[in-house]
Amino acid sequence: MRNRVLLVWILFLLVLPGCGRKLPPLPPTEPDPVEIGSIRFEEGRVVARIRCNVADATVTLLGKPKGICPHCTDDLTVRDTGVVEKPGDAVLADNAPQAESMVYRLAVEHWGARWMTPARIVVKR
Repeated sequence: MRNRVLLVWILFLLVLPGCGRKLPPLPPTEPDPVEIGSIRFEEGRVVARIRCNVADATVTLLGKPKGICPHCTDDLTVRDTGVVEKPGDAVLADNAPQAESMVYRLAVEHWGARWMTPARIVVKR
């Protein structure tokens, strides 16, 4: 019995210091290389206002009709391409959207690396 009480106290003393301990904050991360600021139908075409955070990057607007799987990348086609020489805002457009509900992503190529944004769905109202 005495050994059990001693064991419980030892376990209690080992567990107690870990309770309520706060983890240090995560270090700041780099922003995404490209972000979609806004994307919407305007006068029969889709206009994407983007923010590029890297210089000398090739940014491509990829799109497809919404279909069954909006997150699949298989059917994406190039809608517009632009070269961003310095970080800042830019505008890309799809002049001939195929449907009233479209899925768009941005792809950026910078120093041989490629990156793609999450899917954004645009619906004509």
